[in-house]
Amino acid sequence: MFLGVAFGIAACMIWGFAYVAPLILTSYDPMLIALGRYTAFGCLSTGLALTQLKEFRHYKAADWKRALALGLIGNLFYYWLLAEACQRAGAPVAGAFTAMIPILVALIGNLRAKKHGRAIAWKALVPPLFLVLFGMICLNGTEFVYLVESGRQTNANFWTGVAFAFVSLFIWTWYPICHGEWLIDHPKRSPQAWSTAQGMTLLPASLIGVAVYVFNADPAQPVLGETPMLYLTVSVILGVVTSWVGIWLWSLMSQRLPTALGGQMIVFETLFAVVYTHLWREVWPTPLMLIGMAFLLVGIVGALRAFRTPA
Repeated sequence: MFLGVAFGIAACMIWGFAYVAPLILTSYDPMLIALGRYTAFGCLSTGLALTQLKEFRHYKAADWKRALALGLIGNLFYYWLLAEACQRAGAPVAGAFTAMIPILVALIGNLRAKKHGRAIAWKALVPPLFLVLFGMICLNGTEFVYLVESGRQTNANFWTGVAFAFVSLFIWTWYPICHGEWLIDHPKRSPQAWSTAQGMTLLPASLIGVAVYVFNADPAQPVLGETPMLYLTVSVILGVVTSWVGIWLWSLMSQRLPTALGGQMIVFETLFAVVYTHLWREVWPTPLMLIGMAFLLVGIVGALRAFRTPA
């Protein structure tokens, strides 16, 4: 179990960079950032697939469909939403929504357990959920003040970013459950190959997206922006390290931990997102943000503890 937790934390440490990348590429359309990331991910995966053909012989049509769904919805569409949220509302806000995923996993698990008479009393989850809500308000409030005072955002733009983060929350709740259940159901399958399969099935959609984006782009503006080398470098890091290596580490964790327990590891993604963002800004987190993070973590621990306690 310790090894599984270590893999989960390592994956979240890598995924934390995904929140900073849109801040590095502030002049780039979030969709172009997402397409660059997953084109790089798809190209790497397609090349690696040549070394994993023996493994893929065991895959059925249903397995490829799930890999495609995880790639399109759980990767490309999710990261577009996340990039929009980071640029509009700030990476800490986007990360705060991610921190709610463990609770959603617990709630979904409780709903499923109810059918088998193993659910806990809902009143046990109310106090920790209020702590999480209070933490979210603190995090959103301090980040809102920062962005408005910086003169870079409008109120409407901020709350639009919050909406993008809200939708991404549900997608990233579905992803670890769907991703982990497949690995648990197929214990003999390679986590590396499962990561490769998602990138390989995603490549055609990424290339089509790039073609559509280029076709509709302003001919007077460079396709890759004013800093093409920076864009390409960040895209390769996102595609190779953040995507392939991150999913591989998460897959190693998913084979070692139950889905509900594995979902709890996502809280570290929030922590790394906040740390990386403030390192990039070269500022310390505000006291209100630290209070929000504390309440968020205490609420999550309380909710998960309640979920594990029999009624």
